[in-house]
Amino acid sequence: MYIGPYRFDLALRELIHTGSEFASSFKLSNIEFLVLHELMLSRGRVVSTESMCESLLPTVVSFQEISVAVTNIKRFLGSEHSAWIEVIGKQGYLLHVKAKERPTLTCALCAISIKNYVLCLILGIMLIIFLATNLKTTSDISLSVPDKLHIKGSDSIVVAIYSDDKDKPKYHSRVKELALQLSLCDKVSWQRIYVAPSSDGDKLEFVMNHLADDGMACRNLKVKNVANDWSFINKEWLEEVGFCD
Repeated sequence: MYIGPYRFDLALRELIHTGSEFASSFKLSNIEFLVLHELMLSRGRVVSTESMCESLLPTVVSFQEISVAVTNIKRFLGSEHSAWIEVIGKQGYLLHVKAKERPTLTCALCAISIKNYVLCLILGIMLIIFLATNLKTTSDISLSVPDKLHIKGSDSIVVAIYSDDKDKPKYHSRVKELALQLSLCDKVSWQRIYVAPSSDGDKLEFVMNHLADDGMACRNLKVKNVANDWSFINKEWLEEVGFCD
């Protein structure tokens, strides 16, 4: 019986790699052998942890022991072949009949790691939640995004996000001043800088994003008690909080 290039030897109780010049083997413990044998017998079907415990009687095992056994087997199979055994949440385990295809990313965001992409997505959701919970809104609110403001002397842009079109004329000149202050920096650290002022002018929410920098893909910043005064935003402050170098 095979799992990809690995042969399950019942007599030796081993998983033996047959796909390379130098064969390697993994000696299965008693619980690992019983679990893998059970998966082999039900190949292509989900095996619940409960039924596996019943099938292994009179050997008494716990859910945790089965989970550890599956983890050890998948670790030996390696990242390339471990997907043969799939953990089905709240159901059990599935040994695939054919190799499970791995999803591939072909979009522009492949330049960053999945971890940082998810972080960017979470921060974006946080910004939406901030707008929905902290701004004075009505049931027919519609978010408005003005034109992108390019920061002179760099490839970076500032994008303002308003809770209502009525806030746009109130803050648009201040956003332009923010872009001007950023142009005074020696180097802007982020490709995109989103700013969301609250309607009462007392809070500012920033989300900075730089897809080309995989190590620092996103950053979130909240400024409270602004009191509708943006005069604190100058080159020194922008450098201090990390907008620019």
